[in-house]
Amino acid sequence: MDLKQQARYSHWRNSVFSSSWLLYAGYYLCRKDVKILQMLPGADPSLGEVANLLFAFGLAYTIGQFLAGTLADIKGARITALIGGLVSAASTAAMVVGHTHRSLLILQMLNGLGQGCGFPSLAKLLSSWFGRRERSTVLAWWSASYSLGGVVATGLAAWCATTPLLFPTLGWKRSYLLPSVLLAALTVYFYITTRDEPEDADLPPLSLEDKSPTKTGWRNVLRRPEIQNIAVMYFFLKMTRYALLFWLPLYLVQTVHYSDVLAGSTSSLFEIFGFVGAVLATYLSNKYFQARRYPVAAIMLFALGFMSLMEPLVSTLGWWASATSISLMGILIYGPDALIVSTAVLESVPHREAGRALAFVNGVGSIGQMFSPYLVTRFAHHYGWDNLFNLLLITSLISAGIMARKWNQSNLGSDSSRGNALPTGAENEFA
Repeated sequence: MDLKQQARYSHWRNSVFSSSWLLYAGYYLCRKDVKILQMLPGADPSLGEVANLLFAFGLAYTIGQFLAGTLADIKGARITALIGGLVSAASTAAMVVGHTHRSLLILQMLNGLGQGCGFPSLAKLLSSWFGRRERSTVLAWWSASYSLGGVVATGLAAWCATTPLLFPTLGWKRSYLLPSVLLAALTVYFYITTRDEPEDADLPPLSLEDKSPTKTGWRNVLRRPEIQNIAVMYFFLKMTRYALLFWLPLYLVQTVHYSDVLAGSTSSLFEIFGFVGAVLATYLSNKYFQARRYPVAAIMLFALGFMSLMEPLVSTLGWWASATSISLMGILIYGPDALIVSTAVLESVPHREAGRALAFVNGVGSIGQMFSPYLVTRFAHHYGWDNLFNLLLITSLISAGIMARKWNQSNLGSDSSRGNALPTGAENEFA
């Protein structure tokens, strides 16, 4: 590869990474509106209504994952992410004129279908441009799109809902307007600035391993023990993550007696420090565990269980103790999330199955997400918010136990995945 080709390769890889990062952060702009409903006095939904909206979104999101995985493997990641982003933006914008709980349920389901297209397609796209030797680091930094992006999305939605500068007659429903416009713009920008494969940009492929005409399908993916193992683990992990993500503000208001503003800012530490967990987990795995992913995930999840057990006590020790505890929980949950659900999955399957494998794992995880609001509200109603952390202790320990069973396993020993080799000169700062 000559110097000119090297420069073009570097340009496209950087463009794919940055555009994918921005788009997945943009997806979160249209994913946090239900969380905002819990904190706005003008909206004032009941816990049951919030749970219904979250369930509807989660159900559609799960279905969207499976559809997106197939579409990404057959038609390509770019078109899948484009469709998902535009559907999510359009359905979110339509919520401005949705006046009934029923109409919001329907629009939330459309939003969920679009949102489900994001992760499988974008993670698959990154695997097309970055080899296995560098992929874990790339995906760790990319994970900031959904940890930091979630924080930005919450702040933007809250600002839109309360500022008098933006269509004041719409009230709290303004939180649907600007995020949907931004997501649509980011989606179009992504489609223009990326390509599915290096070959689509007249560049050599990462490797020739995956160019065989072998047919693939869902059966091949579902029969893989590694994918089955990760999917079951993610059912419990995502249930835990979304329980904390959506219900921490309410817990801090009703049990710790923080103001709405203080509860919102304190709970945001969970996502802000989540990015630290993703980078830390990848570093520990590569540096001290010979690229074995499962031991790091198991250790962090066992620690998460301990933090869940201690949180009701810690919250009585003052704001700094509570903020530290929430930050640590963010580190301990987003670390395994990013390391296992993207890196380990992509290391377990051939590239031609990547979309389906990512979709299956995230789809099963989303079933846990889908039932999380009902489980949380019922548990909190019958046993109190403090005892909710006993439930999170159990789900954390189950996830940790599943990972610990595979302690000595490394997917890097397999040659079934694409991307072991890069074209000469293609390495860049991610390597």
